[in-house]
Amino acid sequence: MREAIRSRISPRGGLGAALAVAVVSVAMVVPATAAASPRFKDGTYKAKTDQTAVGDSFRTFKFQVKKGKVTLLTEPVVARQFCLSTDVFTVDGQPKKPLSKRGAFTFTHTFFGTKIDKISGRFAESDTVEGKAVYNFFGQDLCSEGPMKVAFTAHRK
Repeated sequence: MREAIRSRISPRGGLGAALAVAVVSVAMVVPATAAASPRFKDGTYKAKTDQTAVGDSFRTFKFQVKKGKVTLLTEPVVARQFCLSTDVFTVDGQPKKPLSKRGAFTFTHTFFGTKIDKISGRFAESDTVEGKAVYNFFGQDLCSEGPMKVAFTAHRK
C-alpha cells in the first residue's frame, strides 16, 4: 500500500500533472485573448456628433474602413459659442490612416503652434466606433479662444 501512495506522489507524477494543468490553462487563455479584441468590419461608418448647437446635416461624420485602413470621407462642423469650424482634415482630399491592433485611429492637424486639431476613434464593437473630435478656435468677436471637444458614435451602414 505504501508503494502505491509513493508512486502517486513521485516527482514524475507531480511533473506530469503540472504539465497537464499548464497545457489546459494555456488552451483556455488563447481563445479568450483572441476573442477580447473585436473584429473590424469593412464598410462605411456614419455618425453625428453630440453637439446640438449645430444642425443635424452639419454634424455628420463619415469614414470608410477597408483592409485595416480608415479613410475620412466627411468631417463635422463644430461650434464654439457663435463660431463654426471649417474643414481641416478633408480640405486637401480624404486622408487615410491605418488601424491599430486594438482598433483605434487618429487624424491630427496642427492648428497653430503647439495646438492640435484631432479626430480619434476606437472600435467598441465589430460594427461600432466611439470617438471624439477636438477643434481649436482663434479668439474673435463672436467666440473666445480655445478648444471644443465633441463625441460621436459611428455605426456601419
